Amino acid sequence: MSLAPTTAQSVRDEVAELLGVSSDELDPQADLIASGLDSIRMMSLSGRWRRQGIDVGFAALAANPTVSAWTDLVASNSTPAPARVVRSSAAADEDETFPLAPIQHALWVGRNDDQQLGGVAAHLYIELDGEGVDPARLQTAATALAARHPMLRVDILPDGTQRISDRGLPVTVYDLRDHDREEAQARLEEIRHEKSHQIMHGEVLQISLSLLPDGRTRLHVDLDMQAADAVSYRNFMSDLAEFYGGGTLPDLGYTYREYRAALADAVPETDEDRQWWAERIPTLPEGPALPLVPRSEQADPRRGTRRVHIFDVATRDALFAAAHRHGITPAMAVAASYSGTLARWSTNRRFLLNLPMFGREQFHPDVDKLVGDFTSSLMLDVDLTDAHTPISRARVLQETLHATARHASYSGLSVLRDLTRHHGTPVLAPIVYTSALGLGDLFAGKVTEFFGRPVWTISQGPQVLLDAQATPVAEGLMINWDTREDAFRPGVADAMFAHHIAELERLATDESSWEAVDPPAVTSEQLAVRDAAGVVLGAGAPSGDALHDGFFRRARTHPDAPAVFSSAGELSYGELGQRVLAAAAGLDVAGVRRGDAVAVMGPKNVEQIIALLAISAIGAVYVPVGVDHPAERASRMLTNSGARMALVCGDKPPTTMPALTVAEAIRVGSRANGFAPPTVDPAELGYILFTSGSTGEPKGVEMAHDAAMNTVEFINGHFAIGPQDRCLALSTLECDLSVLDIFGMLRAGGAIVVVDEEHRRDPDVWARLIERHAVTVLHFMPGWLEMLAEVDGDLSSVRVVPTGGDWVRPELVRTLRKRAPHMRFAGLGGATETATHNTVCEVDELAADWTSIPLGVPLPNNVCRVVGADGQDCPDWVPGELWVSGRGVARGYRARPDLTEQRFVRHNGRTWYRTGDLVRYRTGGVIEFVGRADHRVKISGYRVELGDVEAALRGLPGVDSAVAAVVPADSGRDVLAALVSADTAAAGLEPAKIAAAMAEIVAPHMVPKIIVTADEIPYTVGGKIDRVAVSSRLAGADVLAGVGYRAPATPLETALCAIVTSVLGRDRIGADDDFFAVGGDSVLATQVVARLRTWLDIPSAAVADIFGTRTVAALAARLTANEGSSARLNEVAELFLEVSGMDGAEVASALETTR
Repeated sequence: MSLAPTTAQSVRDEVAELLGVSSDELDPQADLIASGLDSIRMMSLSGRWRRQGIDVGFAALAANPTVSAWTDLVASNSTPAPARVVRSSAAADEDETFPLAPIQHALWVGRNDDQQLGGVAAHLYIELDGEGVDPARLQTAATALAARHPMLRVDILPDGTQRISDRGLPVTVYDLRDHDREEAQARLEEIRHEKSHQIMHGEVLQISLSLLPDGRTRLHVDLDMQAADAVSYRNFMSDLAEFYGGGTLPDLGYTYREYRAALADAVPETDEDRQWWAERIPTLPEGPALPLVPRSEQADPRRGTRRVHIFDVATRDALFAAAHRHGITPAMAVAASYSGTLARWSTNRRFLLNLPMFGREQFHPDVDKLVGDFTSSLMLDVDLTDAHTPISRARVLQETLHATARHASYSGLSVLRDLTRHHGTPVLAPIVYTSALGLGDLFAGKVTEFFGRPVWTISQGPQVLLDAQATPVAEGLMINWDTREDAFRPGVADAMFAHHIAELERLATDESSWEAVDPPAVTSEQLAVRDAAGVVLGAGAPSGDALHDGFFRRARTHPDAPAVFSSAGELSYGELGQRVLAAAAGLDVAGVRRGDAVAVMGPKNVEQIIALLAISAIGAVYVPVGVDHPAERASRMLTNSGARMALVCGDKPPTTMPALTVAEAIRVGSRANGFAPPTVDPAELGYILFTSGSTGEPKGVEMAHDAAMNTVEFINGHFAIGPQDRCLALSTLECDLSVLDIFGMLRAGGAIVVVDEEHRRDPDVWARLIERHAVTVLHFMPGWLEMLAEVDGDLSSVRVVPTGGDWVRPELVRTLRKRAPHMRFAGLGGATETATHNTVCEVDELAADWTSIPLGVPLPNNVCRVVGADGQDCPDWVPGELWVSGRGVARGYRARPDLTEQRFVRHNGRTWYRTGDLVRYRTGGVIEFVGRADHRVKISGYRVELGDVEAALRGLPGVDSAVAAVVPADSGRDVLAALVSADTAAAGLEPAKIAAAMAEIVAPHMVPKIIVTADEIPYTVGGKIDRVAVSSRLAGADVLAGVGYRAPATPLETALCAIVTSVLGRDRIGADDDFFAVGGDSVLATQVVARLRTWLDIPSAAVADIFGTRTVAALAARLTANEGSSARLNEVAELFLEVSGMDGAEVASALETTR
């Protein structure tokens, strides 16, 4: 290899060669990107020059892409490079093994079943349809091809090395000429399905030929890509066509084995690059968080599918020309569109993108003709947080690529290994962008001339979810996506691909689209489905009533009907009406006027019902203030509400505010003459309920009568609630379910069964009241239903259970239906700000993939949006914040215009309430709860949805309920923790077993490090999970075993610890230490396995054993199980330990003794 070029002409010549033009045609001042030079060829040139001693990085070339600027860079950064030694092709015996390349090794390890996204080989399968292909000529060509390219005869050995074999390349022929067209097509489909093979069990290339009726042929080419990359594929297909046509090719003077040896001798990665990456490892993001199906629920985790679109030549050229005009390489234009698509379907707009690179070091003139794996990879930290136009994304991608490529001597695989060590668990980058732009057409002219045009292509690889590829073809530009099909939620991959293709089409045909803000990713079809689902329940014309009107009608028409059952006795509608009017008159005498706020205080009893109806009847606004509140909080609520006075149930509490007891109000009002309740406009305020949300600061939600009536009218009408019904009123007045208990039931003419204050937390009493009064309706929080399900009692009278406000387990529905066979069960989404409920999902059949009951579809007169961080509607399955608009939305927060402005926003002419709930649309327009925005946390650099962790835990056998939290461990760092309650049949559920089961179904960072089992999950008085109590309980618990050191217990464990310690270069390894948490990776695992095979005489040991066990103790158990007995393994281990403890003199003496 020559020394570095130092003249303008030499630089110009090399650039001209890359562009495929004469150097005389190059303008030294011309923009080379606009001239068609892409990033791949620039990186190749940068790498070539740097290895010649010219320290010019890719970023510097991209910053000033002209021949003139590059000549100056070369001249100012050149130092003499050491001479390269070009090895002779006869330098190594083909029988000798040689190491796998880094990417080869990653593919070899990743294909094991116990790897994340494992179970498949790296595989490229292509079919070409032509005419008249001759089997004998094809076999002759294949034989010549195998002789020319040793890597097409490679064997990958169990120890992670490779060796060239002497086998040939037989062509399989399928003679289908006597089949009719349908039979032949069916057989071709079978062949296509069969074309999958394992590299460790035979050939790496299969060539087959189907002979079809009418002289048609189909060539099947099946490649295991551990042997050859995409450029090599182009090489050997071109050679195959040359041989088939009767041509000859000169012998190659270099081999892939020699290339690998020369590369190993070349300058390794620089300290500067290693340090650059080391500084970024702690903050690097994970991959895109796309809508995926848990692996345990995937029908076929290995199934790969290809989506393909070919832009014609005119569109391709227009796209590339537009990119060049904007100073963007075509490869980056396509990558930016792809990345933008990922960002729209991901919950994180900053993510890690895996870019394979195809550069070859020019150690020999024949390097570009070789077949082998020459790929490397770059890990791009893509941050599109503030990039909302195509051109802004393209510039972000290009600048990121420039900065990253400057430090490309430190490979992407090395970065992933560093991330694995940093996080203590294997880290993948399974979202890939592969650009073949600038590499030429995959099929040279003679390939299609002799064998026909490609009609089917699919590739797949281990540890890859999605590989997007841009490839030049004769027809134009081929964009294809290879996906693990069953890993994605239904319709997601199709929608993403269509979005990507549509954007590229716009960029090619509409210049203004480069600067335009992104259109919505949600399709018009999806919006139509959502709209249709939202109107299934009907429009629900408003009645025009205030909350209390229905009660007074019933009291006039059916005064003797029972209205209330309580420990104080029974009240009829007539009796209750008289007391309510008297209390209202008493309030009037006390000076309460229309629109005044009146606090309702005191314990739960029948007087609360009288108080609410009386305040409502006079046109005032009721404000519940519970007995459980500390005095300071209660005082803030009273002040913020602007309450004029307090109406007290029971004894009058100490307060400086004017107050009446309900009894006093009735007494005063009974003496008043001429009082007539006013007609209340349903647009007036009905109540103010205080809620804390995530801040803990009480905020008063102002709700109009009409808004609350939207929910009341729907629940009563949808479930046909009427005079025959009775509800168990468990909710406190501060819980908005009480609106349905009181106003809803009395409007329907049914009866209320009151649970007194002292029994609000006693499910045994609830069950007795249900049985005694034949209760039919339970407006319960899910937590209360869980408590009720745990106690005995006859629940057969219950026919309607609308519940919401928290997770609802499908198993809870099954349990309750066994005890109430005629029950109608509905999960409802809601918030105090949306009149209790805003969506409903009545459960007929429980879907197999439900981990909780969905929120459902909007109530009549309400509409919902699922909104992403960019303010746009999210596509199906993509989580976003739930926004609600319509009749049921509150006015805002009492005396808090700032907060009202934040949460009640205007959009498209409507007021929307931002719930803070993370939800997503399922296929079919059904909304599903994901979690709370304030429950999205970061653990070890990974974004974790606590709701996802909880859903996975609840899905485990024996787990009844679970709550996840982040708590500090003894080490001072935050860890993921979970409180778990077992079902009645799973006594003795152990935290370690729960963790092990979780490790089988979720990513390692989602496995709680602290797990505490409990008899029950704590709930607040409002029936929601008490997350403060959960966190307090978990904060004092110990991290699961594995953190502390445990000495090995057997000779085998001791020997394994010694081997792992030596490989990792550590002082000590415990039997329970996690291999990856203490610095292991796939390369080091291979070294461990090699030593197990030789030093401990365990030939069956495999890298999969390390990944599948992760600790010495578990590895010893697996090896023993494979052996069938521990006796021999322990004997060999003792010998190894004895020998390894000797010094050189002792070993020599022992050997002398044995002679």
